[in-house]
Amino acid sequence: MKTSTAGLISVGSVATAAIIGGSWGPQQPRAGIWYASLRKPAYTPDGSVIAVTWGALELLLCAVGTRLLTRRPSHARTAALLSWSATLAGLAGYPAVFFGRKRLGESAVVSAAMLGATAATTVAAERVDRPAAAAMAPLVVWTAFATLLSEELWRLRRG
Repeated sequence: MKTSTAGLISVGSVATAAIIGGSWGPQQPRAGIWYASLRKPAYTPDGSVIAVTWGALELLLCAVGTRLLTRRPSHARTAALLSWSATLAGLAGYPAVFFGRKRLGESAVVSAAMLGATAATTVAAERVDRPAAAAMAPLVVWTAFATLLSEELWRLRRG
């Protein structure tokens, strides 16, 4: 696939997931008020840090998708693209569960599934394109942190 076509597909896919997720996020007035009312652990980052981090991670996801789509078709590439797509599903779905449905326990499960998808993308991409695998590393770290934070928010809410 040509790089320009792969780039358009990747950017379009990541942007779609981000727009869907963003339609439920804390920038929505009711969701923002609800989120502000939650008891949070001391290590919870400021909203601006979260926004900037996700912006950078979404750019990396675009690069990963583009690199994978331009590689020769193989079973490893298919596995990497499927897990990359699952990562995008988590990007779109987590805010709906957390901010939309306000289901903290379920959102921790979605976050853990997204962590699994990012890790699977990294492992599968390693066999296809090492720079793509390396570009996934920050997302693996961030989703691990997000899963920890999601679980702690759920625990604090239950307590």
